[in-house]
Amino acid sequence: MTFENILISTLTVFLVVGLGWVFRSIKIIDDAAEKSMMVLVINVLYPCFILSKILGNDVLRQSTVVIAALSVGLVLIVSAFGICYFVGRLVGLNPKNGLNTFSVAAAVPNYGYIPIPLVERIFPLEQGDQVLGVLFVHNLGLEIAMWTLGIVLISGSASGAWRRVFNGPSIALTVGLFLNFTQLHVEIPSVITNVVGMLGSCSVPISLMLVGATLGNVIQRSRSQFSLRVSGAAVLLRFVILPLLYAGAACLIWFSDELRIALLILASMPCGIFPVVLARHFKGHPSIAVQTAISTSAVCLLLTPLWLTFWFWLLATPGSV
Repeated sequence: MTFENILISTLTVFLVVGLGWVFRSIKIIDDAAEKSMMVLVINVLYPCFILSKILGNDVLRQSTVVIAALSVGLVLIVSAFGICYFVGRLVGLNPKNGLNTFSVAAAVPNYGYIPIPLVERIFPLEQGDQVLGVLFVHNLGLEIAMWTLGIVLISGSASGAWRRVFNGPSIALTVGLFLNFTQLHVEIPSVITNVVGMLGSCSVPISLMLVGATLGNVIQRSRSQFSLRVSGAAVLLRFVILPLLYAGAACLIWFSDELRIALLILASMPCGIFPVVLARHFKGHPSIAVQTAISTSAVCLLLTPLWLTFWFWLLATPGSV
């Protein structure tokens, strides 16, 4: 898998993100449309996409892989919170000026809307579906930590944290795993699975445009807020320190190539956009989350393909990761 192929795949994904940015700038996507798109993606399209990749997925009938993916997702993000908190202290942040928000925003990678289309473009259909299924299970562990410990860090309160874990994607994942383990999915009429597949296929392009629109929105509202130390620390964490954490975990996963691939792809991702929303909603420091998202997204066009090329070369090297 060459750098050129990975770069083209990465650029293709970000061109769609750029379209979302443009549509936001020329008001095709406004505040109301952005909110409606978010509700549609989270509650309908993304759950359908998850179901379409889990049902019939042989890898996800292996309890070892499912338990490992869930556990690794939880443990890695909690470890990342701690590492980012430590680095945030080193660059002069404290709880009053955004340390807790930085710890969450820098730790949480873009774990869905960018990795998903990259996997689909880089890997053959069947292998790509298996990797995506494992990625979704990993992401459930990540979201459990984000919606509990992450919210506590940002808001300073644990009130109602567990209720937020139960959302459209997590319910779809739970139902999908049950149907897949029991093989009851074969009893579902084909007309229903076809509809689910069609809706799921809409998830990726709409989600990518939503990412671009959200980025455009937060940049427009936060133009005057920029700190070199915050942005530099975020880039250092996301593209130097945390990739080593994820690669170390991948070295220990000898029983599942799909989980190792998922971890190495996440190791190459910029910061996620969703912590910006969390910081706004839970009265954290949105400007800190915005800076981590923008700075890491800006450099990922070069650094993400470089990391992915290195990881895939390493995977193909006998005796490596």
